[in-house]
Amino acid sequence: MKILVILPTLGGGGAEKVHISLANRWADLGHKVTICPLLKSNQSPFEINKKISIEYLNVKRIRNSFFKLKKIFENLKPDATFAAMWPLTLISIFSWLTSGKIGKLFLVEHTSFSNQNAKKIMKTNLWKISLSMRLMYKFSSGVICVSNGVKESLKAISSVPPNKLHTIYNGIDLPKIEDGSQRLDEKKINILSIGRLSDDKDYITTLRSIKHLLKQDINVELKIIGEGPNLEDLKKEVQELGLENNVTFLGFQKNISKFILKCDLLVHSSNFEGFSMAVLEAISFGKNVVSTDTPHGPSEILNNGEFGSLVRIGDYIEMADAIKYRIKNPISSKLLIERSKKFTLDQASKEYLELTS
Repeated sequence: MKILVILPTLGGGGAEKVHISLANRWADLGHKVTICPLLKSNQSPFEINKKISIEYLNVKRIRNSFFKLKKIFENLKPDATFAAMWPLTLISIFSWLTSGKIGKLFLVEHTSFSNQNAKKIMKTNLWKISLSMRLMYKFSSGVICVSNGVKESLKAISSVPPNKLHTIYNGIDLPKIEDGSQRLDEKKINILSIGRLSDDKDYITTLRSIKHLLKQDINVELKIIGEGPNLEDLKKEVQELGLENNVTFLGFQKNISKFILKCDLLVHSSNFEGFSMAVLEAISFGKNVVSTDTPHGPSEILNNGEFGSLVRIGDYIEMADAIKYRIKNPISSKLLIERSKKFTLDQASKEYLELTS
């Protein structure tokens, strides 16, 4: 089968990582896979199977990709296409329709839709997103949502028929580990946070929770993996809080496994999530998690607090208390690893391919 994967870029985001991992798996299964990044981007930080073809469109704006993407459909004639994330999904529908609806087109949404998300992250109004979805999404072969929460948010703003909406959880290749409960330093809490340095990840709450713990004479160290526009502002916040000796910014890391293995706890302070690869990867190593209780994502992975601590968004005191509690009362590492088996790359790959038949 010929499969086309349309992405904004090949960059270091969670959505890109998910789709590149799926593409790699499909190539291994013998499918002819092409990845088409629309925007100009540097070489991908993720490993891409050598069997995969890459068609760079190198446009400056997604809306400028219409004619080039139409040619991709006409030349490749894919049996199945997966286009990730609004508004890229819209231009993909236009190009697919005008090329004669070659093969099947599935849209993939990775984030929940709300007024806050629309204004802060997508820099638009929710009614504009809603209108575009009501007009266009019904023409697709289906819409894949990475969590039930994303699916419910999409139901509320679009007119996609229920039989075209599908939840397929993101998946990972599970590490070969049986117990991740060992602590490297019993006298210090080693915390890890992973994610883009942007407003939606709300690292300020995490930093303030670290300060609150230090005031209680609790020795704690935080490492942050990720890049983003808020780096300098966060560094200033670290200085103002006097956390220079307790917080380290590691930038983007291609291999996060070694950092997860060395941490005692993953702390995740997002304002909202569609899923959360960081939370999933942490429990796959048997690491305990403290996460904000965003409307979607972490709560589904952690089964509403059964497999990790969920705290109110923006509440650094509750977060600090949860960190203390989880260190003293950790959930069984083996139980967390077993939970992660619900979210495998093999399962996700299988469910994607089943939709194409």
